[in-house]
Amino acid sequence: MNYTTNTQVAVYPFTRQSEGEEIVIGRPDTSVFLVLPFDAVELLDHLSNGKTVGEAKFLYQQKYGKVPALEELLEVLESKGFVQRLVKNRTNQSYVAINKNNSSLKFHFANFPRSLAQKLFSYRVLVSCSVLIGLALIAFAVEPSLIPGWNAHFFPQNLTLMRLLVLTMGYFTVFLHEMAHLIAARSVGVSSRLGIGHRLWVLVVETDMTGVWGIPRSQRYLPLLAGSLLDATSASVLILLLFAESHNWLVFPAIIVQLSRAMLLTYLLRLLWQCYLFVRTDFYFVVANIFRCKNLIKDTEVFLHNQVARILRSVNHVDQSHIPPREMRAITCYAWLWVLGRVAAIAVLIFISLPLTWHYGLVIFSIFGAGFQAHPYAFIDALLLTWLSLITQGAGVLLFVRSLYKSLR
Repeated sequence: MNYTTNTQVAVYPFTRQSEGEEIVIGRPDTSVFLVLPFDAVELLDHLSNGKTVGEAKFLYQQKYGKVPALEELLEVLESKGFVQRLVKNRTNQSYVAINKNNSSLKFHFANFPRSLAQKLFSYRVLVSCSVLIGLALIAFAVEPSLIPGWNAHFFPQNLTLMRLLVLTMGYFTVFLHEMAHLIAARSVGVSSRLGIGHRLWVLVVETDMTGVWGIPRSQRYLPLLAGSLLDATSASVLILLLFAESHNWLVFPAIIVQLSRAMLLTYLLRLLWQCYLFVRTDFYFVVANIFRCKNLIKDTEVFLHNQVARILRSVNHVDQSHIPPREMRAITCYAWLWVLGRVAAIAVLIFISLPLTWHYGLVIFSIFGAGFQAHPYAFIDALLLTWLSLITQGAGVLLFVRSLYKSLR
C-alpha cells in the first residue's frame, strides 16, 4: 500500500460544486470530475493543509465516530490525478511528489473571447431563436407538406456529386453544432475540446464539455442545449424559406430548393437523434442534470432488465436497493423515454434509412447491370458513390467496433 499513517499527500487544486448531499470535485485542466460525499472532501482539505494520513483519519474519527477507509480513497484519487503521495528528499529534507502525472489537456479555442461568447448567446439572441422556431411551427401547422420525407436525400442523377454536397454541408453544420456547444460553454467560463468520435456506428464530431459539471446546475443547460438550439433555428429558417417559396413570395432555382429540403431533413434527423435517449445524447445529459442522476442510462437498463426478469424466470434479477428512492423514481420515469427513443430509432430505420438505401441500391445495381459501355459517366458515378458510402460508414463502424473491443477487455 502506497499510503501509510505517516504519509503526507500533495492535493492538486480542484473545484467543488455542491450536488445535494454530495460534492462534485474537478480538475478543469485535465477535464476530470468526481462525485464525493462531504466527509471525503473534508479529508482532502485536511491533507491539503499538511496533515498526514494518520492525522486526517484521527480528525475524521473524532468528528464522525468511525475510522475512514482513507487509503482506498487516496488510491482512487491518485489514479484520477487528484493527489500524489509525498516523500522526503534526502538532499534538502523537503517533501516532493512521486509518480507525478499532472499533464494538462489542450483545449480548443480556449482564447475565444468570453465577452463575445456571451453576446452570441445573449438573452436577445435566445429570444430571436425562439421566435424563429415558433414561426416555423406555425408554418408547419399551415402546410405540413413542408416536412420532407426520405426522398429529400435521394438524387437519381449525379449521385456522387449530390451526395458529396449533402455530406459536406452536413459535416459543416455538425461542426457548427459542436462550436455552438463550445462557445456556449465558453460563455459560462468552461473550456472545451473538439474531437472525432461515434454515436453507435455513425461517425461524428463531438465536444468534450466535462467542465460543465464544475459549475452550478442552472448554468449547464445552455452549453448542453446550444447545439440543438442552433440546429432547430437553422431548420426553422429553412422551413420559413420553403414556405415563402411554396407561396411564390420568393423564387429559388430548383437545385436550391432540392438542397434546402435535403438539409432540412438532415437537421430534423439530427434533432430526432437527440431523442434517442438510450445513448448519451445532448438531451440525455439535460435529463440527467434535471434528475441529478450519476449514471442514468446504466441504471435504467438494469431497471428494464429487472422488469424482464419479473416475467422470465430464466433472467436473473439485479439488486438496485442501493439506489436512493429519489433516483429510483427518476429511473422509473426515464425508462419510458429510453423505450420511446428505441422506437424512434427503429421508425427512422424503417421509414427513412431502409427506403433510401433500397432506392439507391436499385439505381446502382441497374447501372452496374447495364455495364460501363452503356453509360460510362453513370457507371463511374455509381462506383464512386459506393466507395464514398463504404468510407463514411466504414469509419464509423470501425470506431464502434474498437469501442466494443475496449469495453470487453
